[in-house]
Amino acid sequence: MNVPRRAMLLIVLMTVAQLPVALRQLLVVLLGHQNTGSFATAGVASAGCGIGLALTAPLVGRLLGRLGARPVLLATGLAHLLALLGLAVTTEPVAFVALATVAGLSTPPAVGSGRAHLARIVSTPALSRAYAVNAVGQEVLYVGGPLAVTLSLLISGPTAALLAFAVIGAAGLVGMVTVLPPRQDDPQPAGRRSALPGRATRRTIVGTHVGYMISIGAMWVLVPAFATTVGHPDQAGLLVTIWSVGSLAGGLLLARRGRPGTPGGAYLTLLGILAATSLALPLPRNVPQMAVALALFGLALAPFLAVTDEILARSTPAPRLAETYGWLQTAGQLGIAAGSATSGAVNDHLGNTPAFLVVSGALALALVVALSRRGTLRLPSAAPPAEAVAPAVGAGGRGFVRDEAG
Repeated sequence: MNVPRRAMLLIVLMTVAQLPVALRQLLVVLLGHQNTGSFATAGVASAGCGIGLALTAPLVGRLLGRLGARPVLLATGLAHLLALLGLAVTTEPVAFVALATVAGLSTPPAVGSGRAHLARIVSTPALSRAYAVNAVGQEVLYVGGPLAVTLSLLISGPTAALLAFAVIGAAGLVGMVTVLPPRQDDPQPAGRRSALPGRATRRTIVGTHVGYMISIGAMWVLVPAFATTVGHPDQAGLLVTIWSVGSLAGGLLLARRGRPGTPGGAYLTLLGILAATSLALPLPRNVPQMAVALALFGLALAPFLAVTDEILARSTPAPRLAETYGWLQTAGQLGIAAGSATSGAVNDHLGNTPAFLVVSGALALALVVALSRRGTLRLPSAAPPAEAVAPAVGAGGRGFVRDEAG
């Protein structure tokens, strides 16, 4: 795939470090009900995790640029681990919610830091493939994670599951710290800095991302609601898995074949595909039909996120890139909350079929915003990052950097 081995190792460790964060809200709900006996407390605690993450993601990203990745990752990782360990033994409702909120506030910026560093250790021509591999890793996490939770619950229960995933995530975070390159105040040469498109591009991406994440938040409500409506609530997990597998397939295709055309053109095309395929979601009347619709809708998800990461990496000064990913994360949390609340209300008042129009409407709005600002998505011609070896020597002379240190 022409992705340096060091970058591949970083992606693997980043994915492992993200494991307790990805599964945290599910485990907090299960553990909250077990420890406090209340789903209401569990729900508030889960919301506290998300709100805490949304509040601190940009701030922690800014600290990454100012202090470097290692001290920030280690400090937040320790605080996050202690908060999760506290949740495992807390039975008092107020304390449980407080610790869950602390866990959200102290979320280690593993993904933001890892994505930012990929832009430093991967040559620009290979950057789209690197972010596609990262998107595939995230999809594997979200496909396999719930299955791992289910298995661990059968073996040991939510307390042991939370502890196990917290320790595994901490080990991945420590491993990630060891492979990150040393801090540089500004790893981009002056010529490349002057060519960066600037704030307009980042505003377009973050603004469009809100609409995209509204659709995702709606899907998390509407897919289980569909399964219940057709009389098979037990099939909700299967449908979500099929949706993720479609995204995984799209990410693998992008990682193998590379991004066609320019980043801006690919971004608009993939967003258009998402909007178009979402129009099929109100049509199914049974689980097999919905499985097909979800698989098709999922195909463009991981590629769209990979191109989003690439555009931000190529349009943001390196010291601010982690902070920009933090703002993207905050926008995502707000979008998910809005999509979940809106789709749930529409589903209850108008039914499940019309509620899927919330997904299409959010994506259509995102597409309109992106098209109206498509000029901001034009990026400068590809240039190797500062840490790349000058004339890159690749297999067959294709110009990709080889990272022998990996």
